[in-house]
Amino acid sequence: MKPIILCIDRDDDIGRGVGTKGPIVGRELNMEVAQKLALVDPTDTDVNALYGALKLADELDTEIVTLTGDREVGLVSDRKVAEQLEKIIGELNPSSVILVTDGLDDQQVIPIIQSRVKIDSVQTVVVRQSKELEKAYFKLIHFLKEVSADPNLARLIFGVPGIVLMLLAVGGIQALTWIMGVVSVYLIIKGAGWEEEFFSKTSDFFKSLSAERISTLIYFIAFVAFVLGAGYAYGDLQRISLDFTDFNTALNTIGLFILNTSSVNFMAFALIVVLAARIIDDWSVKRFIQVRRYMIVAAFIVLVKFVLDAGANYMINEDFGFGSFILHGTVGVLSLAAWIKLVDLIFKPEIAVIDRITRETENKEVFDADGKRLGKAGKAVVENLELREIRVGRKTIARKDIRSIDKVIVVNARQA
Repeated sequence: MKPIILCIDRDDDIGRGVGTKGPIVGRELNMEVAQKLALVDPTDTDVNALYGALKLADELDTEIVTLTGDREVGLVSDRKVAEQLEKIIGELNPSSVILVTDGLDDQQVIPIIQSRVKIDSVQTVVVRQSKELEKAYFKLIHFLKEVSADPNLARLIFGVPGIVLMLLAVGGIQALTWIMGVVSVYLIIKGAGWEEEFFSKTSDFFKSLSAERISTLIYFIAFVAFVLGAGYAYGDLQRISLDFTDFNTALNTIGLFILNTSSVNFMAFALIVVLAARIIDDWSVKRFIQVRRYMIVAAFIVLVKFVLDAGANYMINEDFGFGSFILHGTVGVLSLAAWIKLVDLIFKPEIAVIDRITRETENKEVFDADGKRLGKAGKAVVENLELREIRVGRKTIARKDIRSIDKVIVVNARQA
């Protein structure tokens, strides 16, 4: 039995351009598809591959088959190619195949074909272009796809250089200090394992910005307050003579700066305003655990400012004794404890529901519908007192894609 000619269109240009799905069997049907595709897009390299396969089939006087994949190149397209190949093997029972492709991308399916039928030869149809250039092109495309599919790599390859270039464009060489600061902050976040949480919250923050939300205006007010605070801090540092010659002098300098500058008040106000905006946003989607956390943090900032002023008074004012400082600190701690207790009582029913959902999902094994293990469920995101999504490693799985939650979590196969 003669080998058959097997032409591969992994990204389904034929299906999208002509409307014909694989397997495409026979010389006449393949010739018709090649002619239609050439009229739709003469620059498509699959046209060359089809005509090359037809020429080879005529020379060897054998059958020709074209398999098509999917626009979503990868797992989805390769599954379709494998299914069509199984069908052809069942119908034609070929002893072997001669594979014809238009380049390296389609040749990614060679292991799939080899696992089912013998490959006698691989023919690559390249028209008036450098094979080395084509290899470099497909390697670059593959690299960019890999980077785009991985959020961590995308931030490193695109995000950080983008910020660096923007700072250079705005500040020139003088921006090098800011650039070093940005890179160092990113390295600290990544090294501490906070990357996913940080970028997830940052993404949620930017998505929440809208002219229709009052919280957006509140964020703007906080930004203005922060800028004013930074300006006051810079001016006060220029005006006040900082002296750290000995310990007592350093304490007096720090105390005077805290009591005489407006920057601390503006900074504290900016933080509280931001927390107020976050409370509004999270309350609207019933993320009560976050609301509780922000309310406690806001109270903590107020009490820190209260204790900080007491400490500054103790540093520079002899009449403000150590006992007064301890009293202020004790009042601050007791006030914060009472506030935490009050907030817990306010959100007790809602937090109980969220805790139940979290217990039912987090740290459970996750499998797809085909039985493939995907990993353990990490953080569960709850909105409106319902599960919105779970995170498994770097992957986020929406509630609609979760089939069942029991001893293990089963999700749709396409989440693999």
